[in-house]
Amino acid sequence: VNCITPQKDREGFFYPDIDEDKCINCNQCEKVCPMFDTLKSDNSFKETYITYLNNDKIRLQSSSGGVFSAVSDGILCSGGVVYGAAFDEEFMVRHIRVDSIEDMYMLRGSKYLQSDIGDTFVQVKADLNNKKTVLYTGTACQIAGLKKFLNKDYDSLYTIDVLCHGVPSPEIWR
Repeated sequence: VNCITPQKDREGFFYPDIDEDKCINCNQCEKVCPMFDTLKSDNSFKETYITYLNNDKIRLQSSSGGVFSAVSDGILCSGGVVYGAAFDEEFMVRHIRVDSIEDMYMLRGSKYLQSDIGDTFVQVKADLNNKKTVLYTGTACQIAGLKKFLNKDYDSLYTIDVLCHGVPSPEIWR
């Protein structure tokens, strides 16, 4: 019912704020919030690969060996879309939607700040319902939040979790 908006705390971190006048007490927020209800894992062994992109130019513009660029290119070349973190005009980090290889430069490189996901979860759901292939990259909690929000598995959704070791205060960054 759109009763939750992000609000900054005194250090500039965003946290959900519930408008009690709009809230209908459905408890959906608690059902989808990864802080309250974690995704279940089968704890089975997952194959792990170490790799890097052979393209020196792209790899040097990237983080973690440029693998994200290679995966993104495959998604975009097949008509899909990619969501990831980008710096905005105020040098803050926001998740955006990219649908062309030419715009991929905005998503490359590390951004050690809390990202504002905006309405990207809603956009992802619309893209998936319109039969688009989607790649969403973010921290583990953002990916868990997206999956909880979608509330079902999609064969055309791919995710890449970015390791998170915590971020500095946005107020210090400013």
